[in-house]
Amino acid sequence: MTELDKMIAAAYASAGKQDDVNKVYLLLLRSLLYVPVKKDKNPDDEEPFYPLFAHIEGQYYLMAFDTIARLQTWAGDHFDHIAYVELSGQDLITGLNEGVFLYINHGTDYYKEFPPEEVKHLKMIVSRIQQMKNS
Repeated sequence: MTELDKMIAAAYASAGKQDDVNKVYLLLLRSLLYVPVKKDKNPDDEEPFYPLFAHIEGQYYLMAFDTIARLQTWAGDHFDHIAYVELSGQDLITGLNEGVFLYINHGTDYYKEFPPEEVKHLKMIVSRIQQMKNS
């Protein structure tokens, strides 16, 4: 069980008590996450990577995992056909487009889905953190 698992479990156990939810947010933003990306990238392309999205019932989901083992388990036999990047949660949230769901640790006991409204809230937290650093 990772630290993020523990925080998510505590937030679920408290039925979403705001203090527990805030702990999940702050730990997520400080965590190193592994994001599956397209393996074969055109070397002339200026984009550093292309995340792989799941398209389910008209919604886009970006998968991220807090351990490489969880990414490997999720990818299964396809792991050799993808690549991945390591990003801080803060950087991931900053770069996430509107309308995209973020799915942390899909397929585990302590997964968390962040709908676009919650991602927007996380973006506001990141903005406040950056403002505080620049003050």
